Amino acid sequence: MKLVIQSWQEAGILATRVRHAVFVEEQHVPIELELDSIDSRAWHALAYLNGICVGTGRLFIENDHSHIGRMAVLAPYRRQGLGSALLSTLVQCAQAHNMGTIYLNAQVSVIPFYAKFHFIPEGAIFNDAGIPHQTMRLN
Repeated sequence: MKLVIQSWQEAGILATRVRHAVFVEEQHVPIELELDSIDSRAWHALAYLNGICVGTGRLFIENDHSHIGRMAVLAPYRRQGLGSALLSTLVQCAQAHNMGTIYLNAQVSVIPFYAKFHFIPEGAIFNDAGIPHQTMRLN
């Protein structure tokens, strides 16, 4: 496994492929909601196996805190530690750059995954692109 963090200009094509497969094709998120203006100002983590990009996530600053989002791993590569490696890499990047408190909006179905990394739920569950989410903060 290889992990890299890049700008959108460097990572955009590969990150878009993974996100399209996971969010648009698999989860039926409208494409106009999946890509947004945040991408151009975020750092993007890419996970590679055997030279193929199979996972991604992004990190950006918003209101004096950092925000992790668009975490996605292609279905055949799940449950192999890629999501954990991506999340750890993004958290380490935020901490290394003193990017403040780290937040994410987790799909409710994966709250237990983020809880293993000491993220705690905050606030009410809300709908994002037709999928229930909850904000979580790194404890």
